[in-house]
Amino acid sequence: MLVAQRSRTLALLRCIGADTGQLYRSVLLEAAILGLIASVGGVALGALLVQAGLMVAPAFDLAVPLPGVVTLSAPVVFVPLAVGVLVTLAAAVAPARAASRVAPLAALRPSDAPTLRGAGKVRAVLAGLMTVGGIALLVGGMVLGTAGQADIGIMAAVLGGSLSLVGVILGAVFWLPRVAGAFGRLVGSAGPAARLAAANTQRNPRRTAATATALLIGVTLVSMMTTGAASARVTLDQELDAQYPVDLQVGTTSQDENGNAAVMPGSVSDAVRGVEGLRAVADVTTLVADVVEDEAVLPVVAVTPEALTSVLNTPEGAEGFGPGTLLLPKEVAETYGLEGRDTLTLTGPAGEVTLDVVGTDLRTTDAYLTPSDLVAFTAQTGPNALWGAVADGADPAGTVTDVQDAVSTTEEAVEVSGAVVERQGYQQVIDVILGIVVGLLAVAVVIALIGVANTLSLSVIERTRENAMLRAIGLTTGQLRGTLAVEGMLIAGVGAVLGIVLGLVYGWAGATAALGGVGTVPFVVPWVEVAVMLGIALVAGLVASVVPARAAVRTRPVAALAAE
Repeated sequence: MLVAQRSRTLALLRCIGADTGQLYRSVLLEAAILGLIASVGGVALGALLVQAGLMVAPAFDLAVPLPGVVTLSAPVVFVPLAVGVLVTLAAAVAPARAASRVAPLAALRPSDAPTLRGAGKVRAVLAGLMTVGGIALLVGGMVLGTAGQADIGIMAAVLGGSLSLVGVILGAVFWLPRVAGAFGRLVGSAGPAARLAAANTQRNPRRTAATATALLIGVTLVSMMTTGAASARVTLDQELDAQYPVDLQVGTTSQDENGNAAVMPGSVSDAVRGVEGLRAVADVTTLVADVVEDEAVLPVVAVTPEALTSVLNTPEGAEGFGPGTLLLPKEVAETYGLEGRDTLTLTGPAGEVTLDVVGTDLRTTDAYLTPSDLVAFTAQTGPNALWGAVADGADPAGTVTDVQDAVSTTEEAVEVSGAVVERQGYQQVIDVILGIVVGLLAVAVVIALIGVANTLSLSVIERTRENAMLRAIGLTTGQLRGTLAVEGMLIAGVGAVLGIVLGLVYGWAGATAALGGVGTVPFVVPWVEVAVMLGIALVAGLVASVVPARAAVRTRPVAALAAE
């Protein structure tokens, strides 16, 4: 934008003797100075933010030793400085070349918007090959992850996703302006200001593509992380529900004369039921029964159907369970060689009982029967364990702590375990990683939105006389502001929408590659996060148009038309 603003000054310098090399070096030197000043400010601001974080971190009880003061070393200071200067120089190369290549007389006249030409075919072929090859690698990573080879699958998915994203970025100059034009036609019916805005996005397709692509990259990464985290959370919850059918288990550690767990003391049962964070508690009896037909043993749990469904995380798995039936999970049947059985006869010290087999997809290590059927073959009729379900909205860790505190007052030897603790641990890890990554990627989105403001400012500079002519023939200042606002929202909205779509695909593919071997990874759309990202992009595009619009409406039409 600075080069565009000073095009006439640069042309005048050429006219009075400055050569192309001097202009080229002057632009790069200005970029280096700007990069150095901004990098110094960034290092100072970053150090202050970290120091603020260290000051408030003790309040969150992170259980991690942290220093009290930020320690600055040479790499901490000079590496960001070097990166900032080099990145700024790299960004200034193209403007510097543009400034040095424009002929003096041509620069003194208004120039038409550049058109796409030159290496277009090479770029299109390269973008297509990278996109198709990246997608193939991404799909291969998903297949490998589902097959249980997560390490190789993740590597293939990361490589494929990165390659395909680069291909999308390279090819954006061909298709992204057309997408922006399609969006523009949708909003064109809103009036002349909207139609002008839609047309303006097509006047410099390369710049529109570059600006929207910058936002697309940031939104893609944020959307990818939120989608991957949401899919991973659902997958882990499903797996934990399968491995641990209930949230909480309280069992006795002592045994009776038959080697089974001792009967649960009534004081422990009363103490657990008094915990407010539990919505349901079930008395269960666990033991090992003998199977008459196969001379084998089978671990069983005796519980009433109502109590079982009240505490199961997947209560639909208990359908058909009742007196006279044995709820037999498929994995348990395979483990003990009981597949295809319609009935099973269990025996014990008190006799035997024949039960109808009801199959289920519950992934547990036990079969289930009712207490009334249990008394038919064993004298172990008292409950020796408690299963609990944490209430919706209750703090899982706090509930577990309350249960542990409650049973500790009974002075009985019991242990507390369950999936709810492990699930919360996984969720905390996912939330922390997601928060850190999204916070860092939000910076990329902010930078991209600054690019939208720069693009609109360039449009104002290039269209000074045009805007003046429109004002002269009746376009109001409000309509001119509306044109720039719609243009900014179009560019930001297109980048955000396309970034969200790409992020949804990449996030789900990455979660599948990483967790496909654990279980089926569902495609979870984080609608709230998606709506927030889209809303922020549109509002930011609107805000980005404020300063350029003020510059556009402040210029009087007569003065602008007389500029030449």
